[in-house]
Amino acid sequence: MVRIQDHIAKISWTAADKALYLVYGFVNIMQNNALPPQELGLYTLCNALQTFIFAVSDGFVLQSIIIFGTDKELRGSINRFAITWHIIIVLGASALIFLLQLPFAWLLGEPRLSTVAAYLPIFCLLGIPRTLCLKYLIRDVQARAIFVINVVWIGTLCSLTAWMIATHRLVTFEAMFTIAAVGMAASSLTALWITRKQLFFKGAKNMTQREFFHAGAYQGTASMLGNTVRQLDVTVLQFFFGTATVGVYQSAKTLFRFFDEGFSAVTSLVYPATVRLVHEDRQTELVAMLSKMLSFSLAATLAVVVLTELNVAEYVISHLLSPKYAAAIGYFRLLSFAAPAMPFVALLPVLLAFGEMRRLLVFIIVAVAAGLTALVGVGYLQLPTLAPLGFVIYTITLGVLVFSFVRSRLHFPLRLLWRAVPDTLDFFGLLKSK
Repeated sequence: MVRIQDHIAKISWTAADKALYLVYGFVNIMQNNALPPQELGLYTLCNALQTFIFAVSDGFVLQSIIIFGTDKELRGSINRFAITWHIIIVLGASALIFLLQLPFAWLLGEPRLSTVAAYLPIFCLLGIPRTLCLKYLIRDVQARAIFVINVVWIGTLCSLTAWMIATHRLVTFEAMFTIAAVGMAASSLTALWITRKQLFFKGAKNMTQREFFHAGAYQGTASMLGNTVRQLDVTVLQFFFGTATVGVYQSAKTLFRFFDEGFSAVTSLVYPATVRLVHEDRQTELVAMLSKMLSFSLAATLAVVVLTELNVAEYVISHLLSPKYAAAIGYFRLLSFAAPAMPFVALLPVLLAFGEMRRLLVFIIVAVAAGLTALVGVGYLQLPTLAPLGFVIYTITLGVLVFSFVRSRLHFPLRLLWRAVPDTLDFFGLLKSK
């Protein structure tokens, strides 16, 4: 039986780690308020491209660290392929954008995007060690080490932000990029030091490059397609509405990122545990774990949607954001409708654990098609107030498809979606008995 109190240590470190993102979320709001919408829009496009490139490499390459990592004798071989191809994909993609900077800027109607393209390879290079090393720690569920790495990262970002705001330097894309780049460098160096003993290249067994990429082919393609809506939606908005709209939309996404980080924490706990439980054929425990995750997450997201519709969120946001980002309130209200679907999207590791790569890809294709259709429709109809609709449609569609599979495969009873209430009462009852 899976009991939350048996995993308090790991959950506590993960919660502390995500609390860091909560703190930085408020700092990020300060950054957004300091920057003009056009400058924030440029940084948003740079960050979106970097995130997209790393997401593609994560799907094709880094996920194999977790998929095959349960076999310790294979880890040396996996490391060789993962490190080599992670570098090739990340630097190759960023270099291609750099070489095509002029047509890239012309296509999206913003001359300064050539500057973004020039800075992108530096940003990507600095992020390679961090993303690689974090994958080792996620595989081994080393929540405390992940927390330390993120303390360095977010601490650096916050310190530089405070200094630049105090000295009135945080007014351009270049200033914001400097903050992000220094923070990434500090985080990567820390990650390399912490995982130095895991960076070995020899093992008792070897795997072929064909086997390595076969595992990541479907997942990598799915990741690439999924992130066209999750990350590159801003490039579509740039094409139709311009950089200022991208900046305002990003200020709303910054607030919504609290959900993203929360479910990133959930996935980092669920993924390795799901792989292990499926491998050991412990289906009852798997259902128990997933039902707890779904129920508690769903309760939290529904509460936020209710508060948003009661204008509580609007009141809070209006006091957090600068008046120049007033339109972000409407964006956030629309984005909030995607929140209840996110716990179901967090069930994606179940498909991976069961080896349902082809089904995962089909689900992603359907969701992306729905999301992009909505996004492009908003653009052609010139309805900038509906800018988040593509992301919302994508998330809801994917959540429905994933949960339908999990419910069928694991014989998941719908009544377990409401178990958060009795479980919470039982948990506090145990505390009282102690």
